[in-house]
Amino acid sequence: MSSALETLQSAVAERLRQQLNLAGATVLVRRASDLDSQIEAAAEGALGLCVIVLDPRPKRVAPAVPGPAFLEIVLTVRIIENLLTETEGPGLLAAAERSSQVLHLWPLPPDCGDGALQIMETDPWTIPPGTLRGANALDLHFHASCALALAATN
Repeated sequence: MSSALETLQSAVAERLRQQLNLAGATVLVRRASDLDSQIEAAAEGALGLCVIVLDPRPKRVAPAVPGPAFLEIVLTVRIIENLLTETEGPGLLAAAERSSQVLHLWPLPPDCGDGALQIMETDPWTIPPGTLRGANALDLHFHASCALALAATN
């Protein structure tokens, strides 16, 4: 059974796959069981870029509503560039710019609430701690003000 947040995560990954226009870049979803090997294989690919849609998280809830109801969701997209891959293609910053364009103001899928993803107003891009050796990485931060009510179990 897929959750609303997993549905959102998969929808974001699919949008990036279809719209990113960086041939050779691999888009992954964090929940994959063999994610480490997938990242390694993707970063060694022709373009040397790997885009990972991390787990969406609720940031604000409506505490008095059964379910609960998430009022704001945050989502991070991590882009990893293998510095050891020689490529003439776009690099980390180009991939981050394009990903930001593709996702900013994108309406959420119907099963995921009624808002749209927006890039964070402050610190929209950050450098993640513990980046792999021989790689650069950026985290792109998005949020959505939405009304995503989970079904009450009582």
